[in-house]
Amino acid sequence: MSNNSSNDTSWESERQDDSADGMRLLLLLSHEQNRRLLAEKLTPYYDISTADSDLTSGGFDLCIVDSTTLRRFRSELESHARAEEPVFLPYLLVVDRDVDQVETTALELVDEVISVPIVLEELGPRLKSLLRTRRLTQELSERNQVEEMAAIISHDLRNPLNVARGNLELGRETNEDDYFETTAKALDRMSTLIDDLLSFAKQEYATPDFTSVSIRDVAARSWHLLETGDATFHLELEDDTVVVADPSRLQELFSNLFRNACEHNDERLTVTVGTLPDGFFVADDGVGISEAERASVFETGYSTNTDGTGFGLPIVKRIGDVHSWAVSVTDSTTGGAQFDFTGVQFVDEVSTPLGRE
Repeated sequence: MSNNSSNDTSWESERQDDSADGMRLLLLLSHEQNRRLLAEKLTPYYDISTADSDLTSGGFDLCIVDSTTLRRFRSELESHARAEEPVFLPYLLVVDRDVDQVETTALELVDEVISVPIVLEELGPRLKSLLRTRRLTQELSERNQVEEMAAIISHDLRNPLNVARGNLELGRETNEDDYFETTAKALDRMSTLIDDLLSFAKQEYATPDFTSVSIRDVAARSWHLLETGDATFHLELEDDTVVVADPSRLQELFSNLFRNACEHNDERLTVTVGTLPDGFFVADDGVGISEAERASVFETGYSTNTDGTGFGLPIVKRIGDVHSWAVSVTDSTTGGAQFDFTGVQFVDEVSTPLGRE
């Protein structure tokens, strides 16, 4: 990396841009001196991290890698980029033209390439451009989500509200209990919709609190807190199956999947939670989800149940995205539905007991 101090003035002028304020850069450079020098130069302008462990927790706006770390962390980088979609998450590759041979497929993951020695007056505009694009896609995504939420609120809440108003008037006129019961059901429906809307929004905007938790404990607690009728719960995992996750969001993920399974099948259902080589699954032995529907089940507002809000599975998808987990739906071994979560980080022990704040 170049230490030419004459570049600092140019770099400072390039930095005067609100689109980069508060941005966090993750430096994954295998060359210790390059990593240290670049961190020193960028620290006055950005929130800088050089810890490999921060790749797991996410929360960065741009990642600078070299050919060695690109190969080493490729699957994690791909997972983060996929989880951020449609928001742009830029990766900048540092190469030594005389030495590095980078695979073409690996280069597809990279958005910019810069050669050593790194000159700040060359790096500055590239960072500025990449971060500006990220900020713009964040703003567009947030705008689309607000419009989506407004449309859902307008459509889904209007119907039970009209039902409640109409039956309340009829109840007043006739004094018959049936009209008041229908009004109460409509108000309960509105309450459920509002709770799901708030939960849906929380997955996008609330900051996750990652720690190591027992899948068995969280799944079992989620099941016992629900009204599941005659359905049966089965665990296919060891007592010490521990993952890095936000405990409250993981519990909400299980709760939504369990509720979804019970609402779409008869009472003689069995729901199973088990492990995969790189994650876990939630499966049932019910009617399953057809291939034609699988592309739609994670869409907001989509539900095949007339009493469903259409938020349960989108909430599950967003929780998976927050954790950088890939979420997919397939057939279970018994022909029912199975939701797979992969890219999960397993650890040796629980750091925070379940339920402790």
